[in-house]
Amino acid sequence: MLSSVFEQKEVIDLFSKVAHNPRYYDKKKKDSINYEKFSGLEQPFFLLFDSLFKYQVIIEDLEYLTDYVHHLDLLWYKIDNFHDISEGVSKILVKFCARKLGFKNKEEEHRKEILEYIYQKYIVDGYFYHAVSDVFISNIQKDGFFPQKYENFYSEFEQIQKKFPSFFVDMDFHHDYVTFTDDFVMACYYATYSPHYFSNFLCPKSSKKVEINCYAKRDYMGCFRGLKHMLKSKDMTEEDIKTIEDLCNKEWKLLRQNESKPTIMLVKRSYFSKNMIHGIEEIIHNTKDDLGSLASHIMDYKFDSLPWRDFIPANEISFLVIPYSDFVVERDSVKVEVVLPTVRPEESDEDGKVSFLFLLGSLFILAGVVISILMLYQ
Repeated sequence: MLSSVFEQKEVIDLFSKVAHNPRYYDKKKKDSINYEKFSGLEQPFFLLFDSLFKYQVIIEDLEYLTDYVHHLDLLWYKIDNFHDISEGVSKILVKFCARKLGFKNKEEEHRKEILEYIYQKYIVDGYFYHAVSDVFISNIQKDGFFPQKYENFYSEFEQIQKKFPSFFVDMDFHHDYVTFTDDFVMACYYATYSPHYFSNFLCPKSSKKVEINCYAKRDYMGCFRGLKHMLKSKDMTEEDIKTIEDLCNKEWKLLRQNESKPTIMLVKRSYFSKNMIHGIEEIIHNTKDDLGSLASHIMDYKFDSLPWRDFIPANEISFLVIPYSDFVVERDSVKVEVVLPTVRPEESDEDGKVSFLFLLGSLFILAGVVISILMLYQ
């Protein structure tokens, strides 16, 4: 089971450290991945998920997991930037490959065997990934995957796109394909913000009043408050705002966003005939470069993006839930009842005056009633 490594106690304990101790996450970061902005704890967590997934695929054996997690713990704690942490993960994996293969600390003497092993496990027998909302998992497991048959409200979003062309500028609601990636970190990102067009609309990166990762936090009120700010800034009518809010609310409920967890669909590289690296022999027989760097070169070899239009049978598909939500979603927000109106209109100064006058008038009326009653009984 691909998710088994994420469920172990020592792994969960490390997740908790990364989430709560700045020494683990407050480091020099990349600003983005494929032009998508990182936010909050995304980079430290996604890189950690990637290092654990590589262990799951390459090492497979839980016997070494406690020691491996200890090495990751030290790496995340001590190193001051995520680029160096990424390089460190490759070196650690090489050491554990040597142990797995019975070479112990003699990895330099068995460079070829170690690199061939990593190549076989991670590339030849490895995976491509597609982010998917977990509400669709049961149907895919039953019927297989049809890229054209996502249950959605595309037609209604398209109507908004036609009426307000500045929305969904880069979204083609008629495309008949989905995109797979062989970059696991990118898969984690897209799983967290799936479906991407919807998260981009609710939390546009151009808006200064919207926290980008409200969607990742499954923060219903935060997302819809940001949506209202954005729509009002477009000078839209209240009727149009309500129409768009209603549609987004339906999409939120369809996806069960309040309880959904980032989910990745995995399909073997061999299914797409993408399980070979050009020039792999030169890498494997390279005796000059650092072994960790060569291993990293194999694992980081990327096709990046693979559009796919054809049916994929259920027996070719696995799913992996990454536990990011467990550490970023506030418990109270999970219990929010998803109903309209999404956000109470913000009170203006005039609203405050009216409310105060109404309260003052009520107090005078109440005082009059009390005085009248006292006078009756005197």
